[in-house]
Amino acid sequence: MSKFFIAAILATLSFSAVDAQDFDTSMSSYGLVDIQSIDDEILVELKYSSTDNFVGEDMYGNLERAYFEPSFADRVVKAQQILKRRNPNYTLLIYDAARPISVQRHMRKVVEGTQFEGFVADGTKGGRHNYGVAVDLTIAQIDGSPLDMGAEFDDFSKAASVKGTPDTDDPATRSIEVYRDYVLGLAERGIISLEAANNRLLLIEVMLEAGLYPYRREWWHFEEIISIKETRDKYKLLDF
Repeated sequence: MSKFFIAAILATLSFSAVDAQDFDTSMSSYGLVDIQSIDDEILVELKYSSTDNFVGEDMYGNLERAYFEPSFADRVVKAQQILKRRNPNYTLLIYDAARPISVQRHMRKVVEGTQFEGFVADGTKGGRHNYGVAVDLTIAQIDGSPLDMGAEFDDFSKAASVKGTPDTDDPATRSIEVYRDYVLGLAERGIISLEAANNRLLLIEVMLEAGLYPYRREWWHFEEIISIKETRDKYKLLDF
């Protein structure tokens, strides 16, 4: 059963919070920063502010900017600088950033009982996006055209993975060597192309150098290498 079929079945669910909230104001009130206010060359195309996502709904309404906790934003900007040094014709393109817990709970409700449930954090306490310390992104050309990563954003198949074993807080289990072996292995098995594998590894290398690590099942998702408990203790839940 495809993610789009699931979305069609559940499309009758409404989400009035989008219309009721000014997410930009709320993000700022929680001390988050707009990434383009720090580096305006970083591109932003929030997938959940459109219907081009796995639930087929616009969840963010008029929110078009990518917000992060300030120290996390600095890491994203550092990654952009590293990428630019490696290839001036490339730029980061952000697909998702800080996510209000109200949106998270709606997403969870949509996928409960489906094959996608394990891909969406429980809205009870929230996941890293709900604390402003996760980013979904890719590499794009200057004109905004994304590089081929072998799988689209919100692809939940094996083709989207970057690592075959569960993530841990031990950097040794999340090194570039670990990711390189797995991603090139996908190419060797014909799951993704070699070009896509190399593009994916470039993104991982740039983000690792900035101190951000990929989530093993989503090539586009990057986070700090701390436990979710530490995340919840250290940062403030976006409770709106």
